Amino acid sequence: MTQKANKNPVAPSHLGDAEILAYLDGELSADERQRASSHLEGCWTCRSTMTDLQARIDSFVQFRKDLLPSPGSFDDMRVEQFRQRLARHAKDSQASPKWWEDRIGRLGTWGQRCFSGALTFVVHHQKATVAVAVSLCLVVVMFTDVLNTRVSADTVLRRAESYESSLVPASGQVARSSVHVECIDRRSGATQDLGTLTILREPQTPIAYVSAQSPSGRVVTREVKTSDEEAAVLSTILQQDPANSNLVEYLAGRHWVPDVSAAGFQSLIEGRSSADSSARRDAGEYELHYPFAAGHKSGIAEAMLRVDAKTYAPESVSLTNGAQQEYRFTRTALVFRPRAIELASLNIPAERSNPVGGRSASSTSARAVPLTYANSQASEIEVSAAAALHQVDSCLGEEVYLFPMSDGSLLLQGLVATPARRDTIRQSLTSVSGDLHVDVYLPREIRSGTQLLNPPDQSPGNLPQADASSSKLTIADAVVDQIPLYQNLYKHFAQSGTDREATDKQVLIFSNEVVTLARQTFLHAWALKKLDREFTAARTAGLSSEALKKIESMRASHRQSVATLARQQQAMLSQVADPTITANAAQLASVSEEDLLVLAREQSELVRSLFTPSASVRDSVTSLTKLLALLRHMGA
Repeated sequence: MTQKANKNPVAPSHLGDAEILAYLDGELSADERQRASSHLEGCWTCRSTMTDLQARIDSFVQFRKDLLPSPGSFDDMRVEQFRQRLARHAKDSQASPKWWEDRIGRLGTWGQRCFSGALTFVVHHQKATVAVAVSLCLVVVMFTDVLNTRVSADTVLRRAESYESSLVPASGQVARSSVHVECIDRRSGATQDLGTLTILREPQTPIAYVSAQSPSGRVVTREVKTSDEEAAVLSTILQQDPANSNLVEYLAGRHWVPDVSAAGFQSLIEGRSSADSSARRDAGEYELHYPFAAGHKSGIAEAMLRVDAKTYAPESVSLTNGAQQEYRFTRTALVFRPRAIELASLNIPAERSNPVGGRSASSTSARAVPLTYANSQASEIEVSAAAALHQVDSCLGEEVYLFPMSDGSLLLQGLVATPARRDTIRQSLTSVSGDLHVDVYLPREIRSGTQLLNPPDQSPGNLPQADASSSKLTIADAVVDQIPLYQNLYKHFAQSGTDREATDKQVLIFSNEVVTLARQTFLHAWALKKLDREFTAARTAGLSSEALKKIESMRASHRQSVATLARQQQAMLSQVADPTITANAAQLASVSEEDLLVLAREQSELVRSLFTPSASVRDSVTSLTKLLALLRHMGA
């Protein structure tokens, strides 16, 4: 086994006897042979050792040659020795002959002549016999290699690098890999999900584009060229735990992008300050173990690479810190996709990501890329599509967006819950004339590594998950007496002759309706805000008067819906509120003008706090008074 040369240029380590012999026999790789040759040229000690080894080999060969008899006498001697042993064996076994000895005896002179002839043939054709024997040994090794579990880790790693070298994206494509990251407690076996990574790599450029998404939903996207950018991505995935600061610093210093590649793994282990390695085969994969030096500054105890035993495709990389934690990066997908589309999926402008010395994005790919509201103008087709979606209420909390494209076309992309809903959206757009592409997914159609485009403008504040998915109350599972306004509601709905169960049912129905109205009020206010951000004065400057009327009609519709829903809530709550609360709310309603979305969000939160069974409110009277005041102001 070869020894790795010390990287210290001041005091290089000498070559061992085994490495010098491998160099003389031509068993080193091209890189190792070049390194050994360079070392021998400048090291008198190693050259002297090599000369001494060659002299010993020459002495041994000459000594062996002197001891061996001449070929002719050797042949006769061996035949005679064989005959003498055969005769002695026959004489010793006469008293108790065995079945196989009896059969050899039956051969007689003819058998002895056959043995003698075969042995003479072997002796006279030594080279041919040796060649056949070597060939048989090679065949045995070739066909038993797949069963052998003891292999060199460096050998398997080189084969993995060779496999990756054959995977080259075509012109205009990038390699997109998806990686799942998890932390495993090696003592308890508990697993913690740390998020996912999406890595884009272009051929013939060292730049990578990495998007890291933590389980909380935080997304960091970087065009990785420096250690600082790599550290930002890794910190997002490793949750910026102070205990991982040394690990993140080391990985960034090695310029390691966790795309689970053999080349990246090679870069990762080059700074481990250890030459030990091992490999073993487990079922259909190889595990390559590369220990780090004890007390390594990174805190890593060992790095492990798993590769497929048949194809040598890398599968996962694990970093362990002793017997406590293991960070595992598992590749879930590797595909080659059009460059412009993939860069757009990470919201990376094409002009920022041209290969060094390459052509512009327009000449690299003929595919259009999505634009943001800030760098695009609204078109007639965009207004018509938005109006069509407005008619089917697709603007009320659904994850459906219109993307202006760089070639003037329009892309509608989104995610809906059912096929029927998707058909409704598609049908509403049939009346829109122009270059419009509809790309709406169902949850089950989102494959591993597939991502929807981010909204064209993220600044208006995307719909909060709590508001987008507020669960409605159901009579079956709600605990009625936990509603903060339960006493007021029960007193209002209780009638003589009705039992408690029937009254509680009316309370729950009333609460469910109020929560639904509050949620609808917020969604209309959010849609109005989103509409204002999409069709600003700057974007609509070149539109026709008819298109501007459509936009104003949508705005008026949302404002009217907010006012109507607010008045409905106010009327319902006034029935169950004390007269003093209603009077106080009327005085508070003359508040200053505020953003309608802020008011709608506040009323939605107040409704949930008052009518959700799991909520707890210290002062329900104050909350109800404030809610009625907000509803009066919004309904005016």
